Amino acid sequence: MEILNQQKIKKLNTKNLKRYLKKIFFYLSIKEKKASFVFCNNQFITELNYNHFNKNAVTDVISFPLADDLEPNYLGEVVVSVEEAVLVAEELQLNWQKELLLYTIHGILHLIGFKDKTLLQRKKMEKKQQKVLAKFKKIEVG
Repeated sequence: MEILNQQKIKKLNTKNLKRYLKKIFFYLSIKEKKASFVFCNNQFITELNYNHFNKNAVTDVISFPLADDLEPNYLGEVVVSVEEAVLVAEELQLNWQKELLLYTIHGILHLIGFKDKTLLQRKKMEKKQQKVLAKFKKIEVG
């Protein structure tokens, strides 16, 4: 598991973050799998969104499923906007660290095949996200 912190909005404790990610992978029964995580600002994720999906807009998380026959245990890459997590958390009066973990879980679920294009897919994915997030009472990644 690789973590790259590309932002300066909030201090991230990558050691704690890695610990949470390992617990999430274990809970999802994918503990033998690997993924890379990039934590960035809104400018970075907006550029990715434009370059890969032709959408000139900020988003909270982008997943790039990259599993193939050469590297079957590598699921892909998850890019999460710390800035967006902080902004949304402030707006909704939530904990930014929990919001960040929610986005990260969402990205991981995309890597393992969950979709959110239809209302039914979205509801199924949101239910799974909440089940995973419920495993963490106190979150400290900052």
